[in-house]
Amino acid sequence: MLAKLGWHARRSVEVLRHPIWQYCWRVVQEKSGGKEKFPACDEFLASSIDVYRHLQQELMAADHIGHLEDLFSEELWPIVRSAHSDFEPWRKRFGREQCGIHWTSTEAFIFTLQPPGPKRGAQKDEQIVVAGARLFSVISMTFAPEQERHSIDDLIFESAFDTDGVSQWRIIDISGPTTGDGP
Repeated sequence: MLAKLGWHARRSVEVLRHPIWQYCWRVVQEKSGGKEKFPACDEFLASSIDVYRHLQQELMAADHIGHLEDLFSEELWPIVRSAHSDFEPWRKRFGREQCGIHWTSTEAFIFTLQPPGPKRGAQKDEQIVVAGARLFSVISMTFAPEQERHSIDDLIFESAFDTDGVSQWRIIDISGPTTGDGP
């Protein structure tokens, strides 16, 4: 019960911050060449939800996750592979088919944004952009549908930025869940 209260409190804070982050995003988008070169905030958040849900499902149920490697920085990929291995006992116990995730809801909010600029330690003309999505989800597992879980996860994305704009977002950091209940 206390975890749910904390989840709702943190979500309420993000709802209040959302208009400020949307404004900041529009300013960065405008200064970065407009919609042709920098995605809209809502587009980024919707894509973040899609990536997050797909990633969580694959980590939980897939036998192999090599097809996900391009989504992650080189530094993060070994950690993601290790997290996938952590779910192996669940896949063995319940079966791959029963390791599905039922998504009741997922909302995403911006929690960090770094305008295009030089990457630390890179060549002077190499530019990157960084953006983070905080995801609030209510889920249950196929093997325990009665046990609802509330979680908050953060995904930080990075993309090269050149004359064509944002290229491909890659996840450079994952944190969470920071609160939850259930299995």
